Amino acid sequence: MKKRFLRNVCLFLVLALLASFMAACGGKDDAEKTPDSGAYSTPKPSPKELGGIVTLSTYRTAYNDTSAFMFIQEYVMQYPGVEVNNDNELSYDEYFATLDERVENGTIGDVFLVDSDRLARYVEAGYVMDLSPYLTGLVEFTSGQFKKLYPDSDLFNAAYKDALYNNRLYMIPTEYENKAVLINLDLFREAGLSVPSDKWTWDDVLAYCEALRETGVEKPIALDFTDFSVWGAFALSEGGDLFKTVDAKTGETALNLTDPKISGGLKEFAEKFLTGGYVYDKTPVEMTGEDVKNTAITVISHADLQNWLDVLKDETFSWEFAHFPRFAADEDDKNAYYFNIGVKTLGLAVRVREYDPEDYTESDVLMENEIRVQLALYALVPEAAVALAGTTGYRVPALISANNKRFWREYPVSGKNTSVFSLYNNFDYPATLEAHMVIDAAGELGESVGEAIKQYAADPENVSMDDLLQKIQDNTNINW
Repeated sequence: MKKRFLRNVCLFLVLALLASFMAACGGKDDAEKTPDSGAYSTPKPSPKELGGIVTLSTYRTAYNDTSAFMFIQEYVMQYPGVEVNNDNELSYDEYFATLDERVENGTIGDVFLVDSDRLARYVEAGYVMDLSPYLTGLVEFTSGQFKKLYPDSDLFNAAYKDALYNNRLYMIPTEYENKAVLINLDLFREAGLSVPSDKWTWDDVLAYCEALRETGVEKPIALDFTDFSVWGAFALSEGGDLFKTVDAKTGETALNLTDPKISGGLKEFAEKFLTGGYVYDKTPVEMTGEDVKNTAITVISHADLQNWLDVLKDETFSWEFAHFPRFAADEDDKNAYYFNIGVKTLGLAVRVREYDPEDYTESDVLMENEIRVQLALYALVPEAAVALAGTTGYRVPALISANNKRFWREYPVSGKNTSVFSLYNNFDYPATLEAHMVIDAAGELGESVGEAIKQYAADPENVSMDDLLQKIQDNTNINW
């Protein structure tokens, strides 16, 4: 660190002398008057001079996955004074299975991939930096061109919201996972059914389930009703608000499960699909490829496909993607409540570090933080976002401009309707309870609502959904 300190001092002296020379020789050209005004325009911005070492931790989709390497190359071309170590030896499952331990013991990289399910917990524990102070005046530098970046509009709206905690941004979204549906065309044809239209509703799903049962498919639909991406969609299907403001001055909010529109949506789901016994015994996460062959309708995220690659690439098995179903329109408003789609987000967070004042000066700390933050922010540059998504198609980019490109859309089999994984993003909502409430309360809520749905569905005539939701709401709001 002493050597780095001397190097930084020398660098700052050289830059200071250079700035003085340019001010003396070219000041008139650097700041020109704006026509018809007494103001001076600012010179065109240029990349910051950064120097140091940083480690990026993420996962790899295959042995030859070079996406992290290509992203790093994009970054160091912009900041040649920074050396970036690439930590991506683990698979997706291995990476997230060990992430908590690595974050807690400090062996994770300076910048690392995190999912929205963990983000709030990491913020509360003080593991990740608040990136909000760095968001003003962001500029993209590529090929000699520069352009301002706006995370709140350049990213999918739900992905941006998923990266917030207490209205502060703690990660830069890189991957976007909303819910969609995989249709087993073999079972559909046996039942005389065609591929559903883009505008199919959950009432249509129920009709499909009934028709499929007549041909011997006892439990035709697979989904995880304990997942907020699913039960949250039904809770919001009638236009209710899951959270209400209890103090306008402080902005304090509370859970609103007992809103008749919220409970009504959950009752409808339980009665139509669980009471009728249409839901498959395994959740999509638990299903094997053979299970997919036996299930007609599977509610999935893009990441689920990795577990079934062999079957999905088997030409003897016929399947297609379909959109997450709409909810039936309100009788008084034919355009009401078309979609509610839960989304999970992955993104780059910056690990909080402690610096020994004997080894690090204040300027050292500023430089160290800057190179780490800039590496995370660089995921907002379209070329870098494309590089980070890779060429395998396994990742769905969260940056809108990168997502619009077709490089990821041929996964896992070309010609499939992969647009279902991003087309209706204006209707998506962050399916992370921690984005709305403190962690302890969110954890209890996530476990309890699914159990309430199951209890009510088992005996809707004698079990009160409203009473179950009232109890959950009271307990949750006490912990909140």
